[in-house]
Amino acid sequence: MEAVVRTGKRGMEMAAKKKTPQTFNLGDRVKIKYFPALRARIIELRGPLGPGGAMVYRVRIQHKPKPYFNELTADLLEAIPTES
Repeated sequence: MEAVVRTGKRGMEMAAKKKTPQTFNLGDRVKIKYFPALRARIIELRGPLGPGGAMVYRVRIQHKPKPYFNELTADLLEAIPTES
């Protein structure tokens, strides 16, 4: 995916390569960047509600006695490989 970056006073456009974040599905297990000990499961796809149209996911973080729920953008999530 290419993003258009506007620079200068005249609004000159320059194409810049932008890494597209990974997309996730319902039920995927993920870990949260910067908090690798936290494991979560995607429970809702909220849509492109983040800054610049970033995908937002609602996740359930397992914790005792009650789980936590949070909404995070795709760039803050990393997929956990499935065990087979």
